[in-house]
Amino acid sequence: MSSDPIFWVYAVIAVTLVGISKGGFGGGLGVVGVPLLAMTTSPATAAAILLPILIVMDFTGLHGWRGRWDREQLGRLIPAALIGIVIGALSFHLFSDDGIRILIGIIGIGFGLSWWIRQLGLSSGVATNLPGPWHTRCWACVSGFTSFGVHAGGPPLAVALLPQRLPPDRYAATTVVFFTWVNLAKVIPYYWLDQFSFDVLVTAAVLAPLGILAVRLGISINSMISESWFYRFCYLFLLVISGRLIYIGLTNVFG
Repeated sequence: MSSDPIFWVYAVIAVTLVGISKGGFGGGLGVVGVPLLAMTTSPATAAAILLPILIVMDFTGLHGWRGRWDREQLGRLIPAALIGIVIGALSFHLFSDDGIRILIGIIGIGFGLSWWIRQLGLSSGVATNLPGPWHTRCWACVSGFTSFGVHAGGPPLAVALLPQRLPPDRYAATTVVFFTWVNLAKVIPYYWLDQFSFDVLVTAAVLAPLGILAVRLGISINSMISESWFYRFCYLFLLVISGRLIYIGLTNVFG
C-alpha cells in the first residue's frame, strides 16, 4: 500500500468523483479515475485498484434500479462488451507504461472534446431513425475494450444507448446492470494478468468504503447540484489531466 500522500490525495478525488457520478449523475465518469491515479502510479496498477471499488459501487447502486432495465438492450450489449474485454486482455502487454499513459490521455481528450462539442451545439443534429442492433453491439464492444484497460466504457455506451431513446429510468437502470456485469467479467482477465497484488487489494479495500459513501452522496445531492455544471467541471478536468498524461508519456519516451 502506497505511503505517498500525493497518491492518496489523487485516489480520494478519483473515487469521490466516480462515486458521485455513479450515484447521482448517470455514472459516466469512470473515465476520470484511471487518468487521475496514473499521475502517481502505473496505469495498470491504477486500473487494478479501481476495479474492486467500481464493483462495490455497482452493487451499491444496483438495488435501487431493480426490475427497470431493458432486457432486450442488455442482450445485445453484454455479449458484445465481453468480446471487447477479451480484445483488451489479449492486447494488454503490447504497451509500455508510458504507452498506456499516452493511450489513456488520447482516449480522455477524445471523450472530453466529444462531450464539449455536443454541449456547445457544434455537432450535427440527432438522427431521426432508431439505429439497428448492430450499432448497439459495435459500440458495446468498444465500451468493453475501453472499459478493460482504463474503465472508460461510459462514453461508448452512451453512443450505443442514447439513440435508442429509452425512458430515463430505464436508461439509467440498463447502464447500471451493464457495468455490473462488465466489471465482474474483468476480474478473471485481471487475475490472469497478475494485476491483483496484495498491495493493490489492500489499497482497494481501504478506498472501497469511500466509494460507497460517494455513491450515496451522489444520490443525495442529485437534486442540489446542476448535472450540467458537474459534468462541465469534470470533463474540463479530464482534458487537463489527459493532456498532462500525454506530456509525461511523451517526455519519458523521447526524453
